Amino acid sequence: GVTWFMLDSKTKYIGSRVASLSTPLTGLGLSGAVLLSLGLVFVGHILLTRTAFGRHALASGANEETARLSGIRPGWVKVWVYVFLGGLTGLAGAINCSRLETADPNAGTGLELSAIAAVVIGGTSLMGGRGSVVNTFLGVLIISVLQVGLAHAGASDPGKRVVTGLVIAVAVLYDAYRQRRTLQR
Repeated sequence: GVTWFMLDSKTKYIGSRVASLSTPLTGLGLSGAVLLSLGLVFVGHILLTRTAFGRHALASGANEETARLSGIRPGWVKVWVYVFLGGLTGLAGAINCSRLETADPNAGTGLELSAIAAVVIGGTSLMGGRGSVVNTFLGVLIISVLQVGLAHAGASDPGKRVVTGLVIAVAVLYDAYRQRRTLQR
């Protein structure tokens, strides 16, 4: 919102000053942004699976009241999760600016659906308490391949959103089915 007001909803050309983050590294063929993303997936996986904070975050997401009764302070866990996610969102914005070489307050519009689809396809429960950074990364790859494939097939933006929405619906139905089967056992 602040960027939107600062730029008066206009795109500002930044130029090549920030393009280095998205430029492929010599001899590697991968950009710094890709390497940074892979590093963040690794760090996020370790943080979520090997630390008390990760266990507290999963417990708070599964059942906040049970987590509180177990001695976890879910309020503080949520605050720190939001702090981490805010920092990662800012980093994603910087990477997007470097890729486009512009600061556009409207550049991320519509990406929410793709993000939700990637998380759900990665196996994270919308009910909370279950998720994996690595599986979410795999979900991102699947959604990216789907989006690129639809673009190559000539699908319009609304058509891509419909297909992505259908993928989310199928993933949510599968998640509900899987949870129901788990409860019946």
